[in-house]
Amino acid sequence: MKKNFFSGFGAGILTTALVLGLGVSAFAASRNITVDDNIRVTINGAVFSPKDANGKAVDLFSYNGTTYAPVRAICEAAGLQVEYDSATYTAVLTTADRVAASDPNSGSYIGADKAKSIALADAGVNAADAVFLKAKLDRDDGRVEYEVEFYSGSKEYDYDIDALTGSILSRDWELDDYYLGGAHNSGTATGSTGSSANPDVITAEEAKAIAKAKAPSTATVVKCELDKDDGRWVYELELRDGRTEYECDINAVTGVILDWEVDHD
Repeated sequence: MKKNFFSGFGAGILTTALVLGLGVSAFAASRNITVDDNIRVTINGAVFSPKDANGKAVDLFSYNGTTYAPVRAICEAAGLQVEYDSATYTAVLTTADRVAASDPNSGSYIGADKAKSIALADAGVNAADAVFLKAKLDRDDGRVEYEVEFYSGSKEYDYDIDALTGSILSRDWELDDYYLGGAHNSGTATGSTGSSANPDVITAEEAKAIAKAKAPSTATVVKCELDKDDGRWVYELELRDGRTEYECDINAVTGVILDWEVDHD
C-alpha cells in the first residue's frame, strides 16, 4: 500500500490526529474507508510504536492526505503533558516548559542564565568563547531541569542542570565541526541531486559513496539532502535494500557518519 510519511505533522508535532489514546471515538457513524497503512513514527531518529492504555499497539494510517495517530501516545513521547476534559471533549496538551513554570517552586528556580554559568564553569569555557544553542526549562522523571547546549571551538557540550539546586545531573561533550562564520556555513545547497557552492563541503556524490560503503552492496540511495542542523552542514540520506531501510547523517565538512539507523519493514 502507499506509504505516506506524516503529511499531517509539523515541526515534529502532530497537527491533525485521531484521538485514539484518549478513548474518544472520532467518527460519529460507522463507515468503510480505504486507508494507506504502514505509516511509521520516529522521535529523535528512533522508531516509535504507539500503544494504548492497555499496552496494545495502535495502528497508524493515512486517509485523504491526513495521518491519524493516537494523541496521548505520540504527544507524551514528544514530551508534552496530555489531559482529557470529558465535559468538553477536549484533549489538553501542555509543553514541558509550561508545566515546569507552573510548578509551585518555580520562583526558586536558578534561572537559565545561572544554568549557563554553571555549565560554562564546569566545562572551563569563557562566556565570550561559547555559542549557546539551547538553555531551556524541562521536566524529566518528575524533576525540573535546565537543558543547556553550546559550542566552543570544535566541541559541543550538553548539560542537564537541576533547576532548584543548580547541581549538574549529566554532562557530555563531543568533537564536532562548528563554525561561527566564513566559508564553512556560507554555501548554498542544491537539494538531493546537486552539491554545495561551498568548496569546504563534500559533494552529494561523495556523501552517497560514504553511506553505500557502510551499507550492503545491494542497497540503493533513495534520498540525499544537504541540510543545516545546529549550525553545521549535514547530509541526510536514506537507502533501501529490499525490505530494509537505512537512514544516515553525514557531517558535510568531514564526511564522518554522525548517525546510522536500520529498520526492517
